[in-house]
Amino acid sequence: MALRLNVLKKDGFQKKLISPENSDLKYLSFSYYFGLNKRTIEEYTANQEWLWVLLSGKMEIRTNSGISGMMQRKNVFEEKPASFYISPKSYYTIEMGEETEAIAVSAPAQGDFTSFFIRPDSIKKARAGKLNYQRSIFDIMTQEFPASKIIAGETIHDVGHWSCFPPHKHDCDNMPEESKHEELYFFKFEPEKTGFGMIRIYDETQDIAFPILTNDLITIPRGYHPVGVIPEHKLYYFWALAGEKRQFQRHTHPDYLKYE
Repeated sequence: MALRLNVLKKDGFQKKLISPENSDLKYLSFSYYFGLNKRTIEEYTANQEWLWVLLSGKMEIRTNSGISGMMQRKNVFEEKPASFYISPKSYYTIEMGEETEAIAVSAPAQGDFTSFFIRPDSIKKARAGKLNYQRSIFDIMTQEFPASKIIAGETIHDVGHWSCFPPHKHDCDNMPEESKHEELYFFKFEPEKTGFGMIRIYDETQDIAFPILTNDLITIPRGYHPVGVIPEHKLYYFWALAGEKRQFQRHTHPDYLKYE
């Protein structure tokens, strides 16, 4: 069942707040970092792949394979994502700067992959939707990215708009019409203090509606999942997908095909 968790902006590295051990997700785990002061984090990926995304501040990642990257970002609404993919069986060190916020997703991985610094200038902005469901999409890791499970990116709504519309899902292994991928969302609003929205997650077996606020994390094991934001506010969310197979295909709800 889908879950909603408000991620507290407390000092330190909150590792695997959501994981297959405490949710209905089979693959994805979510971690969060916030700190006002500099800090060093040392980790080993073991049999998992990791994607770190800087939300604001400064961070430098170095891996034992010699691949490194220095990232800076003002905030998620003004600058493109700065990210780093870390392959399985990698030791890595992160030097966090002052006033830095970052998130990470991880998943079990099979195969031989290489860590990679995903530079902001390599990220393309795409526009999707029409009318009052227009938004900007920034793909960080597409299905073509050389990785095992993780597909990820960021979406920014136009003011007061919706996304994931027409409603779609991706929870059945029925290619080429639909792939089976779980998903999670992490939200931020602008202005932050007054911003809120909603997400509805539903299919024939469930119908759940969550209010969403800044730093809310929503898991989507299955179902359709349209998202809306109130007028005069922008909505940002980071999204990550994972499935047994890498090829991804969404399935639009039959009642809404005319809105594609």
